[in-house]
Formats: sequence, C-alpha cells, structure tokens
Amino acid sequence: MQTDRLFKQIKYQSLAQGAVESLRDATMTGKLSPGTRLVERKAGHGGIMRRATLRTAFLRIALALLCPVCLAGQGLFGTISGVVTDPTGAVIPGATVTLTNVDTNVTKTLTTNNAGVYNATSLNPGAYKVEASAPGFKTAVVPAITLEVNANPKVDLTLQVGATSETVDVIAEAPLLQTQQSNLGQTVTQQQIEQLPTNRNLFSLIPLTAGTSQQAACDGCGNNGNLRINGDRPRNQDYVLDGTTIAAPVFGGQAVNPAIDSIQEFRIETNSMSAEYGKAGGGLLIAVTKSGTNELHGSLYEYNRNEKLNARNFFEDPTKPKNPFSRNEFGGTIGGPVIKSKLFFFTDYQGIRQDASSPVTSVVVPNAAFRGGDLSALCTAGFDGAGICLDAKQQFRYPGTATPVTFNRIPAAQISPISQKFLEAWPTSTTPGGNPGTSLLSFDRPAEATTHRFNPRIDYNLSQSDQIFGAFHRQWGHNISYPGNLIVGPAGEQIGRSDDYALTVGWTHAFGSSMLNNLRLGYMHRIGHRTNLGQGFTSPSDFGIQGVPDCLSSVPDTAGGKKCGTPGMSVSGFQGFSTGGILYEPATTLQISDTVTRLVGRHSLKIGGEARRYAIDNYQPNEVASSFSFTGSQTGNAFADFLFGVINSGAVNVQNAMVSTRAWSYSFFVQDDFKFTPKLTLNLGLRWQYDQSFRELNNGLAFFNPFTALWEQFGVNAPDTSFDPSRKQFAPRVGFAWNPTSSFVVRGGYGIMYPSAVGHGRAGDGQPGPNLLARTPFSAGTNWLKLPAITNPSPSAIAAPIPVTSNVSFSSWAPRNQTAPYFQLWNFTLEKQLGGSTVAQVGYVGSKGTHLPINYAYNICQQTPESTASFGFDATTSPYCPLAAQKVLAAGGSLFDLVVTPGYWGLSNSTYHSMQAKFERRFSRGFAVLANFTWSKLIDDSSSDWGGFWSLDVTGQDFYNRRADRSVSVGDIPVRLTIAPIVELPFGPGKKWLQSGVAGQVLGGWRTSAIYTVSSGSPFGILDNSYGYCNAAHTLSNRPMVIGDPLPPGFDQRIEHWFDKNAFDFSGNCPAPGLPTPTGTFDTKKAFGNAPRYFSNIRNPGVNNFDFSVQKEFTVPVRERMRLQFRADFFNLPNHPQFAEAVGDLLNANFAIITQTSLSNRTVQLGLHFYF
Repeated sequence: MQTDRLFKQIKYQSLAQGAVESLRDATMTGKLSPGTRLVERKAGHGGIMRRATLRTAFLRIALALLCPVCLAGQGLFGTISGVVTDPTGAVIPGATVTLTNVDTNVTKTLTTNNAGVYNATSLNPGAYKVEASAPGFKTAVVPAITLEVNANPKVDLTLQVGATSETVDVIAEAPLLQTQQSNLGQTVTQQQIEQLPTNRNLFSLIPLTAGTSQQAACDGCGNNGNLRINGDRPRNQDYVLDGTTIAAPVFGGQAVNPAIDSIQEFRIETNSMSAEYGKAGGGLLIAVTKSGTNELHGSLYEYNRNEKLNARNFFEDPTKPKNPFSRNEFGGTIGGPVIKSKLFFFTDYQGIRQDASSPVTSVVVPNAAFRGGDLSALCTAGFDGAGICLDAKQQFRYPGTATPVTFNRIPAAQISPISQKFLEAWPTSTTPGGNPGTSLLSFDRPAEATTHRFNPRIDYNLSQSDQIFGAFHRQWGHNISYPGNLIVGPAGEQIGRSDDYALTVGWTHAFGSSMLNNLRLGYMHRIGHRTNLGQGFTSPSDFGIQGVPDCLSSVPDTAGGKKCGTPGMSVSGFQGFSTGGILYEPATTLQISDTVTRLVGRHSLKIGGEARRYAIDNYQPNEVASSFSFTGSQTGNAFADFLFGVINSGAVNVQNAMVSTRAWSYSFFVQDDFKFTPKLTLNLGLRWQYDQSFRELNNGLAFFNPFTALWEQFGVNAPDTSFDPSRKQFAPRVGFAWNPTSSFVVRGGYGIMYPSAVGHGRAGDGQPGPNLLARTPFSAGTNWLKLPAITNPSPSAIAAPIPVTSNVSFSSWAPRNQTAPYFQLWNFTLEKQLGGSTVAQVGYVGSKGTHLPINYAYNICQQTPESTASFGFDATTSPYCPLAAQKVLAAGGSLFDLVVTPGYWGLSNSTYHSMQAKFERRFSRGFAVLANFTWSKLIDDSSSDWGGFWSLDVTGQDFYNRRADRSVSVGDIPVRLTIAPIVELPFGPGKKWLQSGVAGQVLGGWRTSAIYTVSSGSPFGILDNSYGYCNAAHTLSNRPMVIGDPLPPGFDQRIEHWFDKNAFDFSGNCPAPGLPTPTGTFDTKKAFGNAPRYFSNIRNPGVNNFDFSVQKEFTVPVRERMRLQFRADFFNLPNHPQFAEAVGDLLNANFAIITQTSLSNRTVQLGLHFYF
C-alpha cells in the first residue's frame, strides 16, 4: 500500500517537477502563506506547543494545477475545494477531509482523488472547520473558513509527518481573492445587512454594487422598477430566493420581499456568470435565508417612524402642520435544533402598519344653488321679462330643443333621480369658487397599508450523502387609498390586496466523493389585485342606473360583496367621480431543476437543466361600473346636462371570464471549469434556452392585423400563440482567472444572456376578444335613466372569426417571426489583495443589447407628397395608406391622420461601456468598508421594455429614421460612487480601551455605519406634445429644433430655470414639398425636430445622499448571549433636497422648472432590537 502511494506521488510530481522542487524548497525553509501559522497539538495532553510563525507563499503552483472548481447550485450554496499534500508538496490521494458547519455541527466527509483533490459542494453559507488526515500524518485543521453564497474559496492543507492522533491547527482567514472564477459581483454579508442603514429593505442594498444605477434616487427602492445593472433594462433582472426565482411573471422585479432579519446573505451577480444562470439581461440577485443551528437563537424588534421626527419636504409650506405619518415595523425570529446536529428549523414574522394622510385643496364642487337646480348665476348679463338671459351664450336650453330654461332654473321635478343620488354622494363646501356655481373643497386624504411576512425554513441532514431542505416565504397585506381626489369614505375607497408566496424544496445527494446531484422544486405565486372605487360598498344600481350587469358574476368575489363599485362621472368644470378599475391578476411560476457535478481530473464538469411553467390570469375590465361624461353638448351647459341626466358619452365594459395564459420555458447547460495551468483557470460553458409563446386556454385573445384588415383570433383563424418562439437561443460563456502571484488576479469573461420573455411584453401580445371582453358605448343624448340593457358576451362566440365590424377597439399587433432579445456581456478586471483583510479591484465592463423590445407602428404612412396629398373635402381612403384614418381640414383638402396599429418587435439596441473600481475591507479591528465607483456611458434608441410595451416610446419621433432616436439612454448615469463603512468604537469589554468599569459600560458597545451615495443625474429629454402633421400618428412625440445652447456660458442653473428654454424652436415646418397647408385649428404644421431623445449635456439633478446609523448594544446580565440594541437611523442626514427632473413638456406651464423632489428630506427611524 505504501508502495502504491509512493508511485502515485512520483506520478503527480512528474507533472510539474520544477514546481514541486520549488515548493519543497519553500517548505524546507519553513515558509507558508502570509498570515498563516501552524499550531501542533498532541491528543490527550491538553497542552499546546506553538511552533515559530512560518511565512511563505501558498503551495499554489503544482497544487492548483490539480484543483478544479465546483460551482455552487443555483443561487443557494457555496463550495470549498483544495488539495491535500505532504511536506514535500506531493499530493496525498485517499486522504480523508471533513468539513463541519460551526453553527450546526453538520459534517461532510470526503476522500481526495488521485490528484489529491477534494471538492465539497452544495454547502450552506456560514463558518466551516476543515480537517484533513491520512495514515502516517498528523491531522491538519483549519478552524474557521467563512463561506459565502456562490463562492468557492480554495483551502489547501499540508499534512505533517506523525501520528494521526496528533493535530496541527492551520490558522488562516478565508481567501480574499477569487482565483478560480471569472464572474463579477458583490456579496453583502449578514453583518452589513444588519448594521447598515438599509431602510429595512433588503433590495435597497443593491446600489452598493459597482455597475448598478437608478434613474433617480428612491426611498427604499422597493420594487426596483428603474434598476439597471451594467446597461441592461429595468425589470430585466432575475431574483432568486433560496434557489427559486421570485421574479414577478408580469411586472418584473421581485414578487416576494423577505423580511430583512430572515436573510443570511445577499449577492448580486453582474457579469460573466456561469452557464447555469440565465433569464436575465445583466444581473442576478440572490438571497439566502437563515437556517437553524445547534443553539436556540432569535430576536424581537420594533422600528418606528413618524412625522414629528422627519423633516419637511423642500416644497412644503412651512407655516402649515406636517402631514400625519406613522410607520411601525415589528416582529421576531427564532431558530434552533429539532434534533441536534441533524434537523434544524428557523422561522420569523414581520408586521408593518403604516398610516398617512395628505391634504387635498381647491377641489371644485357645485354649490348649494347649483345642486338645487338654480343656475341663474351663469347669466351675468341679466334676464329680460320672460326670464331669458340677455347674453345668449349664458343661456342654456332643454335637452335636444331650442327651448330656453327660464331664469336658468331647472324645476326640481325635472332633475334626474340618478343625478340626485350622485349629488348625495358629492361632497359639499361653503367656500366660494372662482366661477359661478362653484365651491372649493379641502380635505385630508388618508392612506393606510398593512403588510405581513412569514419565512419558515427546515434543514434536514439525513446522512453524509443526503441533505434535504424546505423554505416557504409568504407576504400578504392590503392598502387603502382614495385616488379619486373627491370622495373619502366607502364610495371612494380603493383597496389593493396582495398574497404572494414562494416555496422551495431541495434534495442533495452525493454519489461518492466526486459526483453530486442537486434536485430542486420551486413554486412562486403572486396576486396583483385592485378593487374598483367603492367595490364591495356601492354599485350602479345604488345610484339608480339600470342595465349594467353584475361585474363579479363570473369571477372570484374579491371584495367581500357582489357590487361593482362607484360609477364614473365627469362634469366639465367640476371634479367628478373617478372610474377606477378592477384588477385581479394571479400569476404563478413552477420551477423544476436538476444539476449534476462531476470531478474529472483537472475538470469540474456540471450539467443540468431547468423547466419553468408560467400561468398568468387576468381580469381587468376598466369602466366596469360604467362611466358617463357631461360636457354641455345637450343643453349648452355641462352641469345642466348632468341635472337633466342627458349624457354626452358613456360606456361600460363587461368581462365574463379570466384571460388565462400558459407557457413553458426550458433551459439546459453544461459548464466546465478547467485548471489549464497552475495559475490559469478557464471557465467554459454553453446554455440553451427555449421560451414558449403564451397560449390562452379559451382562445380568447385576438388582435387586428393591419396588413389583412382582419381580426385574428388565437386558435380560431390564427395560431393559438402570438409568436413563433426561437429555438436558437444559444448562450456561450467564456472566462478566465489568472493569478500570477498569490495576491494578484487577472480576470476576464464574455457571455450572452437571454432575458426572460415573461414580464417584458412578449407575454402580453394580443388582447381579450369580444367573447371575453365587450365594451358598450352610450350615444350622445342618451338619458341615463333609459340605458339599453347590457348583457355578458357569450363564450361560445369563439366558434367563428370576429367580424371586422365588431364593436371592439384594437390596440396592438406583433409579427410571429420575432427575434429573441439578448445581451452580450464582457469584462476585464484586475484584483489585488492589500494586507490580510483588504482587496482592491479595477476593470473594464461592457455590454451590448440586441433585438431589444420596442413598440412599432406597423401601418404608419411615409411622409411623402403622394401619401399626404389633398383628396378634396370628402372622407376618402389614401391608396398609399388603406388603413389609416384621416382628418378633414376646414380648408385645403384632407390630411391623413396616421392612426397606427402599435406592435411589439425587437428593433432596439444598446451599448454600455464602463470603468468600475471596488475597495473592500473585511471587518477587522472594529472597522469595515465597502466602496464602489462606476464611470460609464449607456447609449440606446429606446430605454425600457416596460414603457415600450404599454405605449410607444414616449420620446420616439420618426419610425423611418430610427437612427435619429439614438442618444444617451435615460438610464445613463456617468458617475456613481457609494461608500459604506461600519465602525465600532474601541471601548468597553473585549475592546482595546476601558474594558471594565463604569466608563467602559457607558462608552462601550457603540457602533456607527453609513451609506454615502454620489451620482450624476439622468439625461434630460424635451418633448413637444402638440404633435404636428409630420408626426400625425399622434402616438409618438415631436421634439423641437435646437437653435441655441441650452446651457450657455454663465447660465444660472437653478430649479426655477433648469435650462434656457429659448434655445428651442417649437414652430418648425414640414420639409417635404406638396403637403397641404392647413387653415383649421386642428394642429399646427410641424417638422421633426433635431433635438436628441436625451441630451447628454443637460441632466437632471444628481444624487448626493448620506444615510447614517448610530447603534448602542447592551449585554443582558441574565445570560451572556443576550443583548439589547438601540439604534437610530437617519436617511438623508444633512437634509439635502434631492430634486427630481425638470418639466420637459412645452405644453406644461412649469416648462424648464423643477417642482418636486425624488427623495424625502431627512427621515428618522428609531429601533429596538433584542437578540438571544
């Protein structure tokens, strides 16, 4: 046996003989890695005999040659790997390596392979003790290595000759440098999560990572709607919690926001990820929850904010009382063993209660006289003897007649009973308004929110080969608001409800020491729910409106009642009743994944696959309780129209069933992390992803094809999906990590990422057809006492194609041959270790987005003389634009108003280049700091999937000159710096000074932390929303002509005038000849402006924000492990106003003026936290 081992040693020595000789020389001189020392301990004697401290480089050259990389499972685990050698540097096959979790005492025992390599994969993040032993050698022990999520620290052990019963402690910290992986990212530790001023929101820590940006500052950054990572688009990131995606299938962002006290660790992956990862444009956000340990532990806490501690908003009136505000956040955690060293539990609860109100002033409502039908105040010219107003323009008439209403007084018997019901719900005021018949109403509009969070987890160590865990995360609650600006009470109340949860079950099985299988099942469920105003309290029938069907007859009753809510009603010149709108949208993601890791010589091979099933249901009929408009077209006065009950227009929507869409997504990958040379690791991978198009279960979706002029109903006269999915979504990953010295690493990588098709437009092509959703308009002149009966649409209507004449409006269309959007990511990075706890990094990071989504006007007409020539006064169809509508001018013929069919297509692109730097000091001697700096530029021609899907790009101008829309992106933040220090004062027990006594108790236990953020402002865009004939689609936005310098030398840039508005000309002319010259007032003739989409030299105010926390900890005398912490968090401590963007619309009276802030002024949060 000894002979076999000797031959194996000789074999592996021959692979790198020179390297082994140099290592032997190093060990013979008694040198080890910096900061590492050996401590010899003889079993049974209890004495410790210290050897002299030994210093040298790690045994890297020959040892690293044979140590492959084993990546952790998808966003959940970490890996510890290394090589076991003897004092000469020869590898030791068959050595026993045992890793013990310090908190749970769970062990994993491995045997080194023929290369002396061990790989412990699928380890929960935490502290580990690593032991190695072999016959004839002393046992080597590394007492504590901290393992982070997705990390792979290299821990090599050298066994000294001697008895196995003798132990040598190798005292070393976890490696600071990542020498075996090319990916970029940032791990936020549990200490940073707990001690930094985080706003009690885990995802507010994302901006601490280099390459992240947001278009503006945000309080808490809850759903990260404007988050970008290395040039990707908002909502293109994937969120992973305990290995299961929690990205919302519809809206993007995270569906579940776990309580911050339940989180063990948080990591943001930003570039060159393993092929295991996909479904994101540029970023992956990974959170791992805490697990139980062998000791019972937990916490209780409460945090409070209120208006008394907070500073006023910059634009608030200092003479008025502060708006009431109160927020209480409370809860607790507990975790421990069920069976020691075997079965563990952890759970928590968090509750949030928030109440606020804001003043609403100068709301115009009718006065008492108008309510009684006395509208005589309208006639300021006086009445003649017959009661007719001397000014005919101030006289109104009976509906549909020329008969004047004498003295402008409507007899009480002729006031509609429906109008009387609305008047009863319409708030009153005695404050006179500026116009006849008006009063001004002021009131406080309340808002309240309640949130519950619950995060239990179980970890079961079945055996050395099998581990099982399960985690459940639930978040539910509601908020109550009054968005109508009018009614405070049940009739104006809108309730938003949520009930979101994620479940993960994982099983890890080891097939010996060299192969591991990870099987995981995940399920995420999210409900987006919003009631109509007054839903559950009122309905159209309560106001006397007949014929409107019960809007909840065929869907779940989500409001605790059968009623539809308050009807919408508007009267020109007054604040009416908002229409509101119901939303009920449950969405689920089922996720199944399996990966196998196999160690083969210098290769660590990983292969796996994943399947996700998306289910999205939608019930969202606007105007579900009906809506009515009164404009004066029937009597000559809008309020008279209302009192008579004769409408100008109205409508009701009826949706008889859910729109239920389903799709599968599949992905497979292979990853090879290959130790090519002792100092060079190659990370090679390939991923394939297939995203199905969504299918509606009832064939209820349809769109209007602008090229065939036909309704195409999915599954009837068109395919049952909206586009043909691509089977060519191959995503290669190539990276390297080269460490020429023990303290220096060079990394680089390239990869392709395909964002998820869900939540970014491709899931929503098409619209409910008339078999699911019907809109019934009411004609002008209709009395709302005599509305026609409305019935539900029949689901059987899907038997035949929809007629073109169907009373259904169309909104979008998409081609079937869409190309999948993708991002190319790359980086080249240098990293240097500075001492035992500090690392510095600098690098170039870039990306390019291709075929990114944007809405496109498919049937838009070109602006040529032929397509816009005069066809006389009659409404005719242009032969060049057969589906375009037209406007008939007062003179000069007709001009075609290009009413387009917008559609979704991958025509946009982006480029991102940056220099990124990081300085990180791990907590040591009472101090830690994380600093990140980004210098970047992002260019694109459309800046958002979200805005691009729901509407045409608001700053797009000419679809036939897409190049003119290319500019800096709205998400371009050239400079961004974040600094996050944690400082413990060196006083009190266990510290350097005042370790005992009263002074030590008073001055000890103090800690401060901060997050300082400085960033450039986002670029500014200027619009001319008065449109014009050159852009007659009326769905895009004109931009002006630039005729001067918007920021000339010496310009006094202030919030009152952020730029020189005289630098722009909004009165351009169409350049093409042959266009008719309009003489009417429909629009002014305008040319496409030469202003860019966004100006790189005109920017909105940047961010200069300093959050600060001071904390004091007290040890509870009853038990040593109990401690009480008081803390005060100050957000925007200097009370520096963070201004929002200036108004960029010419039609707005505040053009070029900043009128609001993007961040609250100073906010104070007080907290009390008890740990046990």
